[in-house]
Amino acid sequence: MKRTLFILLILFILGKTFATEQVPDILIYDNLELSLSTGWGHPSPLETYYFQNNIALPFVGFSTANYRGHIAVWEIIDTNLYLNEILIEDYVIDPNGQYEYVLESYEPNEYCVKPKSCPPSEDGNVFADWFSGVLDCYMLSEGGYCSYFFHVQEGNVVDMIIIDGQDYEAIYNSPSFEALSDDLKSKYQMLLLNENYITYYFRLNEEDEIEYEQQDCRLVTDCQRLSPIFVLYDNNHLNWPYNWENLKKCGAPHCKWLIEDDKLYLTGMELYSGLSFYSIDTETLDLATLFNDKVIDGVVDANWVSGVYLIEQGYETQESAGWPGYYFTVFNVTAYTYIRLEEGQLIESYTVPKDFDPDNLPEATDSGLIQIIEDYKLPTIDSI
Repeated sequence: MKRTLFILLILFILGKTFATEQVPDILIYDNLELSLSTGWGHPSPLETYYFQNNIALPFVGFSTANYRGHIAVWEIIDTNLYLNEILIEDYVIDPNGQYEYVLESYEPNEYCVKPKSCPPSEDGNVFADWFSGVLDCYMLSEGGYCSYFFHVQEGNVVDMIIIDGQDYEAIYNSPSFEALSDDLKSKYQMLLLNENYITYYFRLNEEDEIEYEQQDCRLVTDCQRLSPIFVLYDNNHLNWPYNWENLKKCGAPHCKWLIEDDKLYLTGMELYSGLSFYSIDTETLDLATLFNDKVIDGVVDANWVSGVYLIEQGYETQESAGWPGYYFTVFNVTAYTYIRLEEGQLIESYTVPKDFDPDNLPEATDSGLIQIIEDYKLPTIDSI
């Protein structure tokens, strides 16, 4: 119990430290202006909008203090989460010829942000019904940090808990979960939920494995191009049975695929979790628990997968992290292959060298390769 509580407290401290370095979003709640953590463990809810809609991020970071390139202003009204404003940092030249930092304000519709279930309000605010997860907010006071956690499902706040320094201390000093008061049990469970959410999105960036032409390769599936497994779940993380709300068994899916005889098969699946930069906590899933009688000879016909995907060919190496006993696993790309699938059937493929630049194609480039590259690119807000 103490070990788990210590880890949760470290996560809290690290999150606040990183949020100090990264300019946070803003959340208006009950006439308070809270800072919304947007570090590596918490993607901004606005970033998840573009990820889930498969749209290229329209923002460019101007500084290391704000890699995501924007500050979103949110508000909770009657348990609903709204996006009110998008602030973009920029620099202008003042009358003295000096660069001056400014924030320019935009309405959400100017960046193509729309709710799924209703039209935008008359004042331009957008109901954030695309967002599900945990909002980890904080407010500075003389006594230190005061944390505000909001558990959100499709834009609706289903739970809210405030945790101050005394709460953290009481939880840490408790000999067991059962010894906690009901109030502290709820706060502890919110911390677990938040830890799950951080871990889930951290591991969602890992690429799937795929065997292609008898080589161990990688399928590009970072969080902006979700693993093909999510098509079965309508690209909705809440439909994935091991999402952050599953406090007993949570993890991002890591899939193993095979292309054989021009057919795509799912051959294995693991849950990825943990927050180490040097290793990943894994748990193997039995395909039969998810696919029942669709598992034939140990594999699943991936006939739900259509579209253009990118395969990285190459090999793994272990590289030193800079101090004894710690290593990074690095996949060294030697070539890329664009593939087009229709209901799991491979109908087209093009392999290009690792230094190939899809944005600067030679005039003699094959028309089929040009088309598959265009189909692979994410649409921009200007093209929607």
